[in-house]
Amino acid sequence: MKNGLTERLRQVIPVDRLNDWERDEIFDHLADYEPLVEKTVIEQLGILWPISSPLCFDFLGHLTKGLTCLSIEQLPDWVKGILDIYEAHGLRAAREYMDDVEAHYLCTIRGKKGLSLDEIIPRLLPYLRGLSGQSLEIQKAPSLYTDTRSVFLPREIIAPARSNDNFYLYKLLVSFLWAEIELDIYCQQQTAPEVLEDFFLSFEDQELAASCYHLLQTVRRAEFLKSYLPGLMRDGQPLFRLLLKDVDLSDSSAGPGNELATVRQWLLCCCADDPLPDLSDETAAILHQASAEKISYEDIFGATTRFYARVRLTGDFKLPAPLFFQGKLRPAEARMARLSRREEQKQQFIKALAAVIPHLSGAPETETEQTEKIQIPSINESESGAILSPMGQDGKNEQSTEEKQNDPRYICLDDGQIKVPKELRHLAREIENDLGKVPSFYIASASRMAGGRGKTPATSIQEEEGKALQGGLLYDEWDFRRRGFRKNWCMLIEKRIIATKGTFVTTTMEKYRGQILQLKRQFEMMRSQQRLVRRQQDGDDIDLDALTEAYADLRAGLVPSEDLFVRRQRDERDIAALFLVDMSSSTEGWVGTALKESLVLLSEALQSLGDRYAIYGFSGMRRSQSELFHVKTFTEPYSEEIRGRIGAISPMDYTRMGPPIRHCTKVLRDIDARVRLLLILTDGKPEDYDDYKGEYAIEDTRHALTEAKAGGIHSFCISIDKEAQDYLGYLFGDINYTFINDVKKLPLRVPEIYRTLTS
Repeated sequence: MKNGLTERLRQVIPVDRLNDWERDEIFDHLADYEPLVEKTVIEQLGILWPISSPLCFDFLGHLTKGLTCLSIEQLPDWVKGILDIYEAHGLRAAREYMDDVEAHYLCTIRGKKGLSLDEIIPRLLPYLRGLSGQSLEIQKAPSLYTDTRSVFLPREIIAPARSNDNFYLYKLLVSFLWAEIELDIYCQQQTAPEVLEDFFLSFEDQELAASCYHLLQTVRRAEFLKSYLPGLMRDGQPLFRLLLKDVDLSDSSAGPGNELATVRQWLLCCCADDPLPDLSDETAAILHQASAEKISYEDIFGATTRFYARVRLTGDFKLPAPLFFQGKLRPAEARMARLSRREEQKQQFIKALAAVIPHLSGAPETETEQTEKIQIPSINESESGAILSPMGQDGKNEQSTEEKQNDPRYICLDDGQIKVPKELRHLAREIENDLGKVPSFYIASASRMAGGRGKTPATSIQEEEGKALQGGLLYDEWDFRRRGFRKNWCMLIEKRIIATKGTFVTTTMEKYRGQILQLKRQFEMMRSQQRLVRRQQDGDDIDLDALTEAYADLRAGLVPSEDLFVRRQRDERDIAALFLVDMSSSTEGWVGTALKESLVLLSEALQSLGDRYAIYGFSGMRRSQSELFHVKTFTEPYSEEIRGRIGAISPMDYTRMGPPIRHCTKVLRDIDARVRLLLILTDGKPEDYDDYKGEYAIEDTRHALTEAKAGGIHSFCISIDKEAQDYLGYLFGDINYTFINDVKKLPLRVPEIYRTLTS
């Protein structure tokens, strides 16, 4: 029996590579299932295992509970939901989704429809941003929390009352999450982003310490909202009274000494405006201290430590789940969001400052600016690359906080001081609030980017090869194993290749001078190509076929046609072509040279034709960094700059084709043209450093091409891979690719193929 199960498992997961306890755990979970259930479960394991082995074991752990309310036919759909949550929000969120099958899956398919988050985001998002004064986002998640950049809300709220009660619940949840950010419960104003996590590490029971801290902060949030949004909290009093009854029942087993249960009831009574339960003097003092709107981190940490000690005195008890409006405490996510925001601010500051340094450093100083500079310490007294505020005679800042925000600030470079532009002051203040100052290397980096006088070393080779044009673009990826998309799975970064001033293009044009002239003549003929339009009422010549038919009709007693002429009509070309060039590391050497020569010949020939065209290169490593390099966009004319970019094309990393094909499809869809072509030049099959290999990579690429076809885009591949016949027909169709067995023929074949495709 066990041997048979091992063989069935081996077909979907690498059983031989598992250790003994992992194999035993899988066997224990599957041992008691009926054959049909076992077969279906093993199929789902084959879908889950390539994505995440920990998720696979978690799935098995939740399976028994899930099957008590799910039918075997519903299991694949449940797994799809698990994967959607996992890939959007991570393993912890997937576990929460599996924990409550009823709420997260069955209520939806039973038609218990409440208010969808998608329906109310247009109303809820302005409310959130109006409260916060920040560009916060709202995102869907199985649990309620905030990372201080976004608030995460359930996809749907199902309330027993009217639909407007559902909207009120969303509004209440958003308000409590905003209060987390406003009151800084994640200690974001501390220099060290992990200060809260370090605080919890100091306790023996870290989970209990976090619960104590979170409950005290929820008391503080409730008191803050009662003061700041009294109407909102007053409208919610019936809801809090309803919750109070449920909490009383659920916590009755905790015992009278359970301080957590008592404080939870006190919190709900406070929100419901009901009589408050009796508290011990120590607990009352702790709540009074914790509920202050303005409280130092030391005081709230001290209150948490005292509360933790009182809770521990009550002995063993079950840690209660957070109240529904509390949400989850996620210090790790908040720390990562802060670090991400810090990196974005750094890049924005460097880029914005680099754009103005050349202008400012060369601008004449006004008399006022010269006077202001007298107040600033000399260069020898300050760090090069620092941002300073005006100082008094004793070196201390004499302005108030409000005045400091409007003071002129200065950048100290190696040989002078420059006034910070007004538009950068706000960003500089945000950086100072986070780090205590604007680091000197920010200014040095901006100076170096601008070609200024920073002393730090020049940029690296990777930085020179291209600078990001914008933030990453998220694209789905097709997973054939579950017949569904991995949502927002790949990040595509657009870059522009920096043109070189080498001799590659000149050498190529000299090498193929005769062929370029011939191609130009051929393309010019395509431009002036005419066709005969027959059976016209007037034209350039007589249509003999039409005349013969008219004479026959006349002899037969019928009315003859008057359309007896032929007209020569020039074909108007309305074509947009996008050339997507493989820049993976495998193109190094003659392959890369031939690809670039092909682009030179093609571009020179297309100048004679007038077709609109663009050239992009693609490479990348892993799903988080798929790169698309702009060589020539549709709106750019062919010029020395474009020739220099073609010459600068060089091998990079791997060949993840899905994201660049989907992005180029989007680009072509925005072009108004009768014919839209996507021509891919590559030397190998799709493959990346991670699990983007084999059948998975082939199927995703094929699906991306299918999406392009559905968008009215014709795709064609030119490959020099010797094994191309094994997969290109499956990817592109039998007539939508060609294989060139001699790479030296590539430069001349590419223009010829284009001419054939567009004739």
